[in-house]
Amino acid sequence: MMSRLTSLWLDYGRSFAPKRFSARTRDGWNIALYRYPTGKHSHRTPVLLCHGMGANHHNMDGPGKLSMARYLARRGYDAWAMELRGAGNSTRPNWWNGKRYDWTFEDYVHHDARAALRCVLRETGAERVHWVGHSMGGMIAYALLMTPIQTKLASVVTLGSPTMSQVGHPLLDIGIPFAGLLRYLPPRLPSGTFTRLASPFASVILRFGQGTLSELGFHEGNVDRRLLQTLMLTTVEDIPASLLREFARWYETKTMSDRYAVFDFTEHLERIVNPLFIIAGNKDELTPARDLRYIYEQVSSSDKAFRVIGREHGFRSDYSHADLVLGLNAAADVYPLVYKWLESHRAERALQPSEGPHLRVIPKSTADRGAQPM
Repeated sequence: MMSRLTSLWLDYGRSFAPKRFSARTRDGWNIALYRYPTGKHSHRTPVLLCHGMGANHHNMDGPGKLSMARYLARRGYDAWAMELRGAGNSTRPNWWNGKRYDWTFEDYVHHDARAALRCVLRETGAERVHWVGHSMGGMIAYALLMTPIQTKLASVVTLGSPTMSQVGHPLLDIGIPFAGLLRYLPPRLPSGTFTRLASPFASVILRFGQGTLSELGFHEGNVDRRLLQTLMLTTVEDIPASLLREFARWYETKTMSDRYAVFDFTEHLERIVNPLFIIAGNKDELTPARDLRYIYEQVSSSDKAFRVIGREHGFRSDYSHADLVLGLNAAADVYPLVYKWLESHRAERALQPSEGPHLRVIPKSTADRGAQPM
């Protein structure tokens, strides 16, 4: 109920609201998807946008101009934002549905992402989709690209999405000796509830907590009180302790292994052959550029690009982690890069009724782009 109310509040005054769909996973969860209407001439290959850990679809559809979904829809892309289990309007565990806060990263990969892909492909009639993922949303894409599902992904864009091999931060290092205590946490961590309750104090957080915000989310100057308060009210979700324990294990071991610690996604990056664009924030200490560059160097894709966003590279702002998609200047600095990538990988335009079925559409060749960074 709270997610529906905040979504209605955030959409108030906008020119259009997305149409909501529901995809059923094989293990019995409903995954919410939001489709954003395009203009007359839409591109045939849809774009599926996936949020990061502890967030919902407002991660990709923030307030005002800070909506990558709407940015792409206004430029002709059939944009879909998804919500993983437990987030937004997707199934949430409660006492009457029998669900529990006990899922892991693999549930996102093998259930939620595939159900969302099936829904988008069915509704659009497309053969493949472009995937745009922020943080964990991009990590899910890396895992998908190592499976036969990769044939359904036309290209992938990740923003601040690591594989944990080079990730390290002093604040997180403090907790490593106490990682064993995570087993005593309650199944559900009320991060979303706490953040909403703390939203009236956004100005205080900005004034006295700017250092922590800069290192873990928003570099200085990339968020103001109004934006921070809106995001605290609408975007943050509760997360399962099981997922936090998994990420803590990855951080400690510098691996990104499955729940049995048998298959390490980091060791199989060479399996990735799809077109891939990796975007990093120059001040992101949570998912540093060195980790993302490592991914770029290890994947086998002949069509790949890597870009660090920051003032030193000609952009308006320096960037940390969350601000890559929700920073005050993200719509001017980051969104155009994603759009440019999608345009260069746009195989064809959707037929319009007036054009008739006799029109032959010739896919644009991608053979001459090579592996040069953008």
